Amino acid sequence: MWNRVSPQLSSPNQPYSLREALAQAQSSRIGSTARALRESLHPVLRQKLELWEENLSTAVSLEVLGITEKFSVAAGTRSITTDYAKLDCVTSILMGLLSRSQPLAFWKAFLPVVYNIFNLHGATLMARENDRFLKQIAFHLLRLAVFRNDSIRKRAVVGLQILVRNSFNYFKNTTRLRVMLTITLSELMSDVQVTQMKSDGSLEESSEARRLRKSLEQMADVRSKDLLKDCGLPVTALEVTPEGSSDNRWSWVEVKHLSKCLVQALDAGLEHALLGSVTSVVTVDRYAAAEGFYKLAMAYAPVPDLHIMWLLHLCDAHQEMQSWAEAAQCAVAVAGVIMQVVIFAPALSFIPAILTYSVWSFVTSETFLQALVGRNDAVWSKEHVASLRKICPIVNTDVSAEASAAEVEGYGASKLTVDSAVKYLQLANKLFTQAELYHFCASIQELIIPVYKSRRAYGQLAKCHTSLTNIYESILEQEASPIPFIDATYYRVGFYGERFGKLNKKEYVFREPRDVRLGDIMEKLSHIYEAKMDGSHTLHIIPDSRQVNADELQPGVCYLQITAVDPVMEDEDLSSRRERIFSLSTGIVRARVFDRFLFDTPFTKNGKTQGGLEDQWKRRTVLQTEGFFPALVNRLLVTKSESLEFSPVENAIGMIETRTAALRNELEEPRSSEGDQLPRLQSLQRILQGSVAVQVNSGVLSVCTAFLSGEPATRLRSQELQQLIAALLEFMAVCKRAIRVHSRLIGEEDQEFHTQLVNGFQSLTAELSHYIPAILSEL
Repeated sequence: MWNRVSPQLSSPNQPYSLREALAQAQSSRIGSTARALRESLHPVLRQKLELWEENLSTAVSLEVLGITEKFSVAAGTRSITTDYAKLDCVTSILMGLLSRSQPLAFWKAFLPVVYNIFNLHGATLMARENDRFLKQIAFHLLRLAVFRNDSIRKRAVVGLQILVRNSFNYFKNTTRLRVMLTITLSELMSDVQVTQMKSDGSLEESSEARRLRKSLEQMADVRSKDLLKDCGLPVTALEVTPEGSSDNRWSWVEVKHLSKCLVQALDAGLEHALLGSVTSVVTVDRYAAAEGFYKLAMAYAPVPDLHIMWLLHLCDAHQEMQSWAEAAQCAVAVAGVIMQVVIFAPALSFIPAILTYSVWSFVTSETFLQALVGRNDAVWSKEHVASLRKICPIVNTDVSAEASAAEVEGYGASKLTVDSAVKYLQLANKLFTQAELYHFCASIQELIIPVYKSRRAYGQLAKCHTSLTNIYESILEQEASPIPFIDATYYRVGFYGERFGKLNKKEYVFREPRDVRLGDIMEKLSHIYEAKMDGSHTLHIIPDSRQVNADELQPGVCYLQITAVDPVMEDEDLSSRRERIFSLSTGIVRARVFDRFLFDTPFTKNGKTQGGLEDQWKRRTVLQTEGFFPALVNRLLVTKSESLEFSPVENAIGMIETRTAALRNELEEPRSSEGDQLPRLQSLQRILQGSVAVQVNSGVLSVCTAFLSGEPATRLRSQELQQLIAALLEFMAVCKRAIRVHSRLIGEEDQEFHTQLVNGFQSLTAELSHYIPAILSEL
């Protein structure tokens, strides 16, 4: 081996060889240590020594690799004595080789050996007992995927595909391997420099991160046959065909999903690192920072520990912004993860690891339920998780298998308990109380009570029921308030401009505290995004809600279009021509979860925004977001947008119907917390005054002037004319009824005001009779 590795050392053409130099240095005791001995050599000889050491190391590694392969073949035939349960002798050698820097020659020989070893002993190596070995293999393959050498990176990709192939072979899917790779990638991110400094002092994605992303994407490249040949493997190396079957278990769809999940985790970490470089409190984009935590939480969702860690970081960020509802949703999401682990993971723990996925279908439901009840004491069930999902739709109901698979090197579900779930449910209850979303609080208390009932913790039960009493009293107070309860304000924000990066040409709906007005959010977003403009770009805010054509905007200018929007109730008729002031201010207070929003834009056919009643059209735009508010983040992407148009006469009819409905609501809706069925006097007086006082009722009279007199009346279709007259007659009839009810509610101090209402109603009736003579007989 000595002569094969370094034949030049014994060449007669070398008058002063490295061997002679080393012998002379040792005999003269130039250095008592290896370092001193090395430094005493001539630079040329020192370079020869380093080359000799590298060649010797490679040769030794290749010999060890070859011996390991021969040993594994012998172990496959059971012709030698060894530890067949874990094959420590093989795994420890492979981990030792991987932990050291190796040249390209080693990696060229490594993949075929590993492929053969996994073919022979895959069932043993993929078992849970060898998680540490698999984790080390995955870590070093991912580390190789960052190397500059393209040949080494390609072999790292093929190595990862070999792990995927064995996952298909023994588990029929990549779920457990995805957990393993997610954990490993999380650990690798602390070693990889994902950002680098640009010339202007800002940060950008590093070349290491780009190489790692490219390698992760190549995992799902269906054109892998040529790559397999280059790595010394057969073109069928990735096929997974069990004995006695012709079906190939390999699924490129699932491999693409695995690749996508890993890239998502990488991108989330990169985005978080880039946002972390912004230190200015004034210009920091807290919306993007919250989204960064959210993306990390979602990227590491297969691993409960990491998922919960990032959700709690997100919860803290929301509390700093006083976004109480969003912080509460984070706490609910954490509790949901723990509840599912408590319910499902114990039932999976009794199944051998190597059988968890391959023979799960043979495990009887009775055995499953016995294991479930044994650990959870029947405190929670799937129904409880479903009720939690109504509060926080992000709670995943399919977490059971992955939670069990995540028991890797301390990243497990075993330390997640009922008590920890209760802790975060109580935190969510506290935060929802601060947000005044009491219906959510009631639902959360109903999840905590079964725990204390099962433990007969009567003191805690008393506290829960006292809390429930306070919650329901707060709900009744909200319903009895003359001012409709609004938990938040919502704004549609459109981004147009290259400097916005990934936000360019996208629309979001922002959820803000209820005291934030349009001017407030304009100022806030201006501060955030003006700091991101450079010398060649400026920021401009579009002040109206007109439709924007991005191609017609000025280059070099970044535009923000900010529009106030209203949430849409689940059962609301979006085609109704009524004004939406009525839609959101009536009915009982409900747990408000929204994913649809709308705004109305006035326009005319001649291009102007405003015109007379006979020319005024209205466009109603309905937006669909990718999730429900309140969410884990303050803004959600708009995924769908639809528009409806209302003609001038439809607008007029809608305005009258809105006022009629508001009055009728006051007359018919019982609102008192005392159980009294009478309407609220103050609210009724306010609406009546705005309806029958002639001096403030130009709206109804102007409708008559615009559509029931002269030429406009001739342009109306018969059906439109009848609908308009019917709306006016119904409006006056409800006003008359409301005045009668008002007379029964008031005392002496309100008699003068009542007289004014009667006089106003009579004057209004006389004015309308010029346009609708039948109104006198109707009233």
